[in-house]
Amino acid sequence: MTPHPKVTVYIPCHHYGRFLRQAVESVFRQTREDWELVLIDDGSCDGTAPMIAEFESRHPARIRVIRHPEPRGLRGCANAALQIARGEYILRLDADDYLDENALLVMACALDRNPGAALVYPNYTYVDEGGNTLGVEHRKRIGQEARLLDLPAHGAGSMIRTAVLRGLGGYDERYDAQDGYELWLKLLHRHGIINVPTPLFFYRQHPASRSNDEAHLLRTRQRIKEQIANGRGGAEGFRRVAIVPAKNTYPHLPDIVLREVAGVPLIHHTLEAALQTGLFEQILVTTDDPRVVEHCRAIPGVAAMLRSLALSGNRTLESQVVLEAVQHLERENGLRPDLLAVLSVHTPLRRSEHIREAVDTLVLYHTDSVLSVYEDWGLHFVHGKDGLTPLNPAMHRQIRLEREGLYESNGAIRVLWRDILTEQDLAGRRVGHIVMRREDSLQIKTLFDLQLIEHLLRQRTETPEKVAPW
Repeated sequence: MTPHPKVTVYIPCHHYGRFLRQAVESVFRQTREDWELVLIDDGSCDGTAPMIAEFESRHPARIRVIRHPEPRGLRGCANAALQIARGEYILRLDADDYLDENALLVMACALDRNPGAALVYPNYTYVDEGGNTLGVEHRKRIGQEARLLDLPAHGAGSMIRTAVLRGLGGYDERYDAQDGYELWLKLLHRHGIINVPTPLFFYRQHPASRSNDEAHLLRTRQRIKEQIANGRGGAEGFRRVAIVPAKNTYPHLPDIVLREVAGVPLIHHTLEAALQTGLFEQILVTTDDPRVVEHCRAIPGVAAMLRSLALSGNRTLESQVVLEAVQHLERENGLRPDLLAVLSVHTPLRRSEHIREAVDTLVLYHTDSVLSVYEDWGLHFVHGKDGLTPLNPAMHRQIRLEREGLYESNGAIRVLWRDILTEQDLAGRRVGHIVMRREDSLQIKTLFDLQLIEHLLRQRTETPEKVAPW
């Protein structure tokens, strides 16, 4: 065995035997030699077991093996490797990825030079199933291009101080994805995080990659945020209010707020989501229609007010409507909130967990505000000197690069601190975000949108989750 390895690299493998050899060989090609390798057969039924046995017999001084008869998942593998790791630093390499020959040298030196940092992550290169280059991810430089650190490092290919990771208790095995996201939130604001502007690992894109399952990843991210936020007290120490702007006089969508959609008035879908969170001391509907005021005041846990006539025009800013509503609460109810959630009635597919995630994000990332978005994966163009020029050219190859990422506000949720609210501003300077699926982000702007959303809401009623009829 390497007497005192600087770095422990571990490779978990579950049915990725066809890629494993390249991953292992990339470790042996490292220019830095004071490393150990832990190979984990996580209940594979392909050619993984004999390949690991081959490596173990050829390199007994370099390789240790963990065998799980039944799969324990990525986090179970991570904790098993952490338990036996002897390196000062630890790095996960997925079995379908592989390292640049200088990866361990560069990242270990970065941590050596920055004793206050607990984690370092590099840029990386996207490759296809055959190892052909698709593009290079140039992550934003911390402190220079990124001050709000709400784009976490990749779980694989990042190097971590082993003692710090053990001090955090390793990884929570209740989740089976987003280990990098969990670690990021646990380290953020408590330990230093640095990055290096060099591509140091190769990230393989193929149909079986778990990172393709957007719905699962977003659900897991929500649960991780909630758990960590609750562990730190979350928003419990703050007075929280939800404001629901509910204009009901659109000529092209008459009486839209009270129109029956999937069996209940449209506004009920938003109010039910807000009530289900259990977060808010007050839920206040602000509307330009006295009938909406009367209707909402009959709903337990909901208050309503008639907004000023001047705030029903087409050029009215949402910030003006929200400010009037908050000042009404402060003046009439003596309630001065610390935290506001602004919820649109036109996005009824938004769920209570999205609202909670937005509140958790505001608290965890120390932002001024948080808005809900969906990631736009389309190829977009602007008009240049020679005609159309792509804004995100990597999408020609179906690769979404961080620097080309496009996010569209879906209007569903905006969470902010009361102190940053002005007549002209709901955002502040530091603006965080939550990502919702495009399917959950649909807005009612036309009658066609209304028909589509009603169809999707009726599909939801076939599941145990129901909207309260009141």
